[in-house]
Amino acid sequence: MSMPPVTTPVTHPSPMPADATIYAIRHAEKPASGHGLSPAGKARAQAYVKYFQNLQDPQGKTIHWDYFFASEDSENSHRPLLTIKPLADALNQTVDDSYKNTAYPHLVSHLQQDAKYKSSNIVICWHHGEILKLAQAMGASCPTLPSSSNWPATWPGDVFGWLLKMYYKHDGTLHNQLTQAINEKLMPDDTADPVYGK
Repeated sequence: MSMPPVTTPVTHPSPMPADATIYAIRHAEKPASGHGLSPAGKARAQAYVKYFQNLQDPQGKTIHWDYFFASEDSENSHRPLLTIKPLADALNQTVDDSYKNTAYPHLVSHLQQDAKYKSSNIVICWHHGEILKLAQAMGASCPTLPSSSNWPATWPGDVFGWLLKMYYKHDGTLHNQLTQAINEKLMPDDTADPVYGK
């Protein structure tokens, strides 16, 4: 009597907030030493104030940002908070920086469980070593996205100008056709474009 083939179950991430928009960025440029931002990083943080307030959704409407998250300050880096705070301040918003860099699953669970994030627009600033894992925990990764998304498999250490744009449907699943990674082309060193699977 033959046994049925063993199959590995396909796991799907839990739904994210319904109709939410989540944009994720890496912190801005770092100096040769210290936990702050370099002059170029400070310039990017200031440039984000205008940049994010002029971004439009796929329907061509200017996005109003509701919530901001940055990974918690560490002994080596305060950069995520320093990067996003000027934008949050300009919008009279606060930044939730209560989640450590490697504790991104707790942030994702928080977003999934709190109803206030439904139909909201969120900016997350994180470290490049974990940011793609964070996005994957929210349902966005190369295996689930089309090549047109330009979704990278790695985030190079010298790249600061990529933006991960994630859109969620009414059932909380990722809108694969709208989700994409882009080069902000905001600053002089934004020369590398994200490439699907690279």
